[in-house]
Amino acid sequence: MTTIRPLLPLLLVASLGLGEDPPEPPKNPPEAEREVRVELMGKVPEEGAALGYGSPRPLLVETTVPRFLVEIPRFEAKDPVWFRVALGETKGIPFYAALDKSAGSTLWDLLYLDLDRDLDLTNDGPPVKGGVRTVYSNGAKLVEFLDLRLTLPYSVEGVEAREPYSCVLYYIVEGDARPKTVQVERDGWREGTVALGGTAHVVAVVDDDSDGQFTTGDAWIVRPASVARRDLLSGDSIRAMLFPSWSQDQEHTVEVKSIDPAGRSVTLLVKGATESEGEFFTKVARARQSPEEQQLKLDPLRPKAGENQQIDWLAGKSIQYALDIAAAPRVNKRLVLDFAAPDCVWCGRMERYTYRDREVVQLARRFVFAKIEFRKGSAEAAKYGVDGTPTLIILENDGTEVARHAGFLRPGEMAAWLKGALR
Repeated sequence: MTTIRPLLPLLLVASLGLGEDPPEPPKNPPEAEREVRVELMGKVPEEGAALGYGSPRPLLVETTVPRFLVEIPRFEAKDPVWFRVALGETKGIPFYAALDKSAGSTLWDLLYLDLDRDLDLTNDGPPVKGGVRTVYSNGAKLVEFLDLRLTLPYSVEGVEAREPYSCVLYYIVEGDARPKTVQVERDGWREGTVALGGTAHVVAVVDDDSDGQFTTGDAWIVRPASVARRDLLSGDSIRAMLFPSWSQDQEHTVEVKSIDPAGRSVTLLVKGATESEGEFFTKVARARQSPEEQQLKLDPLRPKAGENQQIDWLAGKSIQYALDIAAAPRVNKRLVLDFAAPDCVWCGRMERYTYRDREVVQLARRFVFAKIEFRKGSAEAAKYGVDGTPTLIILENDGTEVARHAGFLRPGEMAAWLKGALR
């Protein structure tokens, strides 16, 4: 941190020999490490925030079922589909469950669940009726059973405890197919508060894999208590508990030392930060880069495009064809020409990194992108003055050149170049 000093008269500076800035005062040593136990409790989402659900956990449908379940006289399922839900610390006695068809239904929309785990599916109340809705354009149906509450036993500091496990069960099928997998998704959000640098912070954990117990492999956040609940999960604030979090002023780091499996409390290690959050995660991300990515000095924190996100290229077409597409009334966009060659090393790097960047893919939707195979001496190469690859040219859809770049562009450079050519 730079020290701000009042300006002294020049004569006084010279007479005192103060022509140079004094050395920076030594920084305060990092705060000593301390342990903090934070009590956690379930929190009802507010302000429309949908918080706390872990990732869906698949449950395979059983191919064989224990006879003691099938032979219960009062269980009169027409065509049951069996599965089990093994949760929590004691997975030896799972929750057995069965799906059946209600009257007139072609889908398995009734759920029998052995809530007390006594291996009898008929003494836990009536079956739960599931909701059915179409979720995909191909007509696939979602059958979901909402607001289910199971009770799980835990050992917390040597004391037996029981905690509710709120969850949903669902499956997706096409047509009248028999479900092969049932998904369980837990409402496992627990939170408390801790003071960091004199400011109250929310500490929240979530059973991220929906397995019924909290471990350091699950997810958490540390955010100022002043943050609106709807914004708690914004940005990159949520992360695995194996990684530290930072206080709002970046002066303290917080690590999870331990968490009890029921999610009733978490023990944190709080200490003075020796580096910022950005510096830490840049270092972690850079260590995961390939040697080629490091050689190209790519930003390790730039988000990559998802598997289903890609540039919609025009390939194998003439430039005039691409211009006609760009000029079509329903399109009316500028055209990006990428002159590339199969043996061009830098073109391959553009494909692997630049064109797989999330921001670049998003910006590409505002242009028409055409891949042009470069052949030295060809009419198209001569017309556009291209003598090497990769060469990128942006054209107005009447053929007027807008911008040009020869050579490799890193993802951030490509994004800036495209932004500069937006209408």
